[in-house]
Amino acid sequence: MNKQYLWAVGGAFVVISGVIVIKRLLHKKDIDFSIFDSPDIPNSGKCMDKKLIKMLQKLEKQTNIPIFKLINSGARSPSWNAKVGGVRNSAHLIPKCQAVDIKTTSMTMRNKLVIAAKSIGFKRIGVGKTFVHLDIDPSKTQNVAWGYPSGTKPPINPFT
Repeated sequence: MNKQYLWAVGGAFVVISGVIVIKRLLHKKDIDFSIFDSPDIPNSGKCMDKKLIKMLQKLEKQTNIPIFKLINSGARSPSWNAKVGGVRNSAHLIPKCQAVDIKTTSMTMRNKLVIAAKSIGFKRIGVGKTFVHLDIDPSKTQNVAWGYPSGTKPPINPFT
């Protein structure tokens, strides 16, 4: 092989690698984990499941809804969970941290989130009037949606 060919291939590799690195840096989204904190335990949001975070990033990208600005609840201490009426074995509980509640401002937004969440791979979806609960707790029943108050039929069920 001649030197010019090797220089051309090497140069192309450097340019392509640089473009990829720059693109990743520009698109990197740092998450402020304090949005997931249990109100009674500062910095508790750092326990949030990494797979859940990646799925929420996909949900945000797919729906164009600012998911991370609409988090109502993430990590919960047992006392906070009791205060808000959470179930005893909630996926929100520290150290599990496998659930979030996302505020919705309209039925259209809520339904869009529910449908997109299922398509991304969420298999546990709670549907309230003003929020959507998403969790990835593998120890619980999968491919299920429920309404609030607990035990009521969800207004939209992507699994039926």
